[in-house]
Amino acid sequence: MQQDAAFSHRGYLLNCAPARAGDGSFQPYVVISRSSDGELVANRFFPSELRFRNPDEAIAHARDWAVRWIDASNITV
Repeated sequence: MQQDAAFSHRGYLLNCAPARAGDGSFQPYVVISRSSDGELVANRFFPSELRFRNPDEAIAHARDWAVRWIDASNITV
C-alpha cells in the first residue's frame, strides 16, 4: 500500500497524501502546484465525513477530483 502519491496532469503536480483518522479510515487530501515553478495553485481538504478504508482509495479520490478540477477550470501554465 502506498501512503502518498504524486501525479502529473496538464503541467500540474498533484500531491495526494491521505490522513489517517482515529477510526483507522483515511481521509483524502491533495495539493496542486505548477510543475514549472512549484507555485501552489490549490489545496483541497475534503469533508471530514468522507473516509475510505485504505489509503489507495483516498489517493484515487483526491487524484480524480484534482484532474476533474484542472480540466474544468481550463487553467493554463
